[in-house]
Amino acid sequence: MSSVPFQPDTNLTTSRMEYKYSPLKVNEFRLLTLHPRYPDSHDNASPGEDLPISCTLIPYSRNQSPPYKALSYTWGDASNKVPIRVNDSTFEVTTNLYAALEHIREDTSAVTLWIDAICINQLDDSEKTEQVKMMREIYDSSEHARAWLGLAEDGTDHALEELNRIGSLLIAKELVEPIKEFFKLPADQVERYQVLESMIKEEFAPLVAEAVEDTSRTMSFYTKACEVLSREYWKRVWIVQEIIVSPQIVIQCGKTTIDFPTLYASILYILLLGTQIISWQMGKIGGIQNLDEESSRIFHFAIELVTNGGSVSNTTKLFGVRLRYQQELSGSSGSSESSQTSKPTTSGSSLFELLARLHVTGATKAYCGATNPRDRIFSLLGMANDQSRLGIEPDYDQSRTCSEIYTHAARAIIGSGQVDFLSLSQPQGREPDLPSWVPDLRAEWILRPCGQLPWDSSFKAFHLSPESVNSRTPAETDILIPSQIRLFGYQVDIIEEIGRPWTPHYIDGCSGESSLPAISDYLADIKSICAKSDAKLAETQHDIYSNDTDRLLASKRVPVADQEEYGTGFIRRAGKDSDEGYDHITQHLVDIQAQATPTLVRDDMNPRGMSYRNMLGWQRDRRPFLSENGYVGLAPPHAQVGDVIVLLENAKFPYILRQVSDGTYNFIGEAYVHGIMYGEFLTEKTKGDGLKGFTLS
Repeated sequence: MSSVPFQPDTNLTTSRMEYKYSPLKVNEFRLLTLHPRYPDSHDNASPGEDLPISCTLIPYSRNQSPPYKALSYTWGDASNKVPIRVNDSTFEVTTNLYAALEHIREDTSAVTLWIDAICINQLDDSEKTEQVKMMREIYDSSEHARAWLGLAEDGTDHALEELNRIGSLLIAKELVEPIKEFFKLPADQVERYQVLESMIKEEFAPLVAEAVEDTSRTMSFYTKACEVLSREYWKRVWIVQEIIVSPQIVIQCGKTTIDFPTLYASILYILLLGTQIISWQMGKIGGIQNLDEESSRIFHFAIELVTNGGSVSNTTKLFGVRLRYQQELSGSSGSSESSQTSKPTTSGSSLFELLARLHVTGATKAYCGATNPRDRIFSLLGMANDQSRLGIEPDYDQSRTCSEIYTHAARAIIGSGQVDFLSLSQPQGREPDLPSWVPDLRAEWILRPCGQLPWDSSFKAFHLSPESVNSRTPAETDILIPSQIRLFGYQVDIIEEIGRPWTPHYIDGCSGESSLPAISDYLADIKSICAKSDAKLAETQHDIYSNDTDRLLASKRVPVADQEEYGTGFIRRAGKDSDEGYDHITQHLVDIQAQATPTLVRDDMNPRGMSYRNMLGWQRDRRPFLSENGYVGLAPPHAQVGDVIVLLENAKFPYILRQVSDGTYNFIGEAYVHGIMYGEFLTEKTKGDGLKGFTLS
C-alpha cells in the first residue's frame, strides 16, 4: 500500500511573511512543536478539517528543555521545496521533510521535535558550526530518534511486517546474541565456533524450511526488504551519528514502524539465510557429489539471496558501529537499548576507525553520501574518542577548501601514530587537488587494504619492540609545506616487473563463469612472476624468504594475499583449505580448455573453489609485481617499475612510493609483499639500523 500523496498549503507563500531567525545564546538550541492534524475548539477551522502543517519554533537552554524526539532523515532535493507554517510565518522545507512531518504529526496532540533543517539556521555558518558541535548531545538526550525512510511503496508495508515478525521470532528464541558472537568470533576459537554453528543451524532450520517451501514468496519479500534497507537514507553520512548515539530508535516507512532491536535481529536473518540454506541442503543430499537438479535450483536460490543481502552493507555497518558504541556506553556486552547518560571516556572508537568503518567498502561499491563533503569528517567528530587529542573541530568557513580540511585531518591522524590511515589513500575517484598521501573521502568507494581493515588484520609488517623504535622530535617530523608529511621507515626493495591489472567486475565479482578468463590471466601472471623469483634464487643463492613454505606456496597464496575465508565471512591466514580452492580452480580452468563445447562443463559449486574466488575478489584493483631482490606481491593498479617498497614505522602494511625530482615521494598505495607481512624483514634490525625519512607530497 502506497502512502497518500501530501497536499501542501500553497497559499502560504503569498499570505504570510517569511520566517526570520533570531540569534541563539550560548548553549541554546531550538525545538519545533508540531501542531496536531485536527483543530480544537480554539482553532478557526471546521470540525474534522485537516489543518496545514503548522509549528512553533522556540529556543531553549540545553540544560532546560522539554522532552523531544530527534528526526533522522534525508533532506532530498533542495531545489524542490514546499511551505509550512513556523511561528505563523512561511518556512520552506523539502518535499521529503514535508512528507515526514505529515506522517509523524498526531491527530489531536502536539509533537516536540528537533530537526536540523529547521532548528539550525542553515544560512549562518557560525551558528551551524556551533550547533554541529552539539549534535551528538542533542540526539543522545532525545526520547528517541525517528528514522524516516520515506514514503511507502507497493510491498514495503508487507516487507516491514515480515521483518517485524522474523526479528521478533529471533529475539524470542534468544538467538540474537549467539549470532552476534558467531559473526565476530576470532579465528582461533574453533570449538566455540562449532558450538555456535550447531546451535544456529538447529534454531534456523524452521526458517530455512519456510523459505525453501515457497522460494518465489521468499525472494519477493527478500528483494523488497533489501530495497527498504538500501534506500538513500542509509547512505547519508549524518545519520551515522544520529543512529549510533540515540538511546532509542524507531524506524518509519510511510505509516509503518519497527524498533531498532527488532530490525537488527531481522537483518541478521537476511545475512544468514542464504548460507544456512546451502548448509541445510548440503546436509540433506549428503554432499556435493550427490548434486541433483532440485538441489542445484535451491543452491542458486540461496546464492541469489546472498547476493541481494550484500545490498544492505551500509545498513549493517551502521548497526554494527551503533551496537559497539551503545555496549561501551552501558559497560555491558548485551544489545539492550541503553538509557544511561554517562559517556564512554577512554573506550569507544578513534576517528580513523569511524571513518574507515563507514567509508571503506568490501569488493563492491557502497558509500555514505553528504551534501557538504566536509561532513564526512565533521559528522563523526562527536563520537570519536580522540577528537580532543587530534585537535579537529567542525569548520564551515568557506575560505578553507575541503582538501585543506582533509589534509589537516589526515596529518593529525597519521601524526598520532595511526600510520595506516595512509592505506585509505587510493586512486579511484580522487580529486586532483589533494596531496597523494591524503585519503579522499569524497571518493565513491574506498577498498579495504589487503581485504581487511588494519585492526581486523593479522598483518604486522613493521613489527619491532617499542624500545627498538626511535621517538620522533618535532625537528625531524615538522614540514613547513602544508601539503607534505615526513615519515620514517625502511626501504625494502624496488619494483622490477609489473603484471596485468586485476579488476574483476564490481557487480558479478569472481563467482560466475564469465570471470574465469580474467582469473586465468591473474593466476598465470603470478605463477610466471613466482618462477622468475625462483630463478633469481638459483642465480644469487640468496633466499629472501625466512622459510621454504613461503617460496613453495607463493603462487597459491599471493593471489589472495595469504588469506582464506572460513565460516560465514571470517578471514584467517591461508592454509590447506585455500590451497585446495586454488587447485580446484586451476583444474576447472584446465577442464574448460579441454572441452570442445564449454557449456558441457557444469557450474563450479565446489565450496573450497567458491571460497577462493571470494578471496580473489577482496584483492581487486591490484596488479602483481616482482622486485629486484625477488619479492612477489600485489601493488596498486597504477604502480610502475622503479617504485619503492617501504615499511613505515608502526604500519601493518607495506607501502609503495615513487620518488620525484625534488627528492620527495608521491604516495602510490598499500601493498601485499609475500614473506614480510609478519615482521620477517625486521627480525634482524636494531634501533635505527637503516631507518630513513621519507617526505611525502
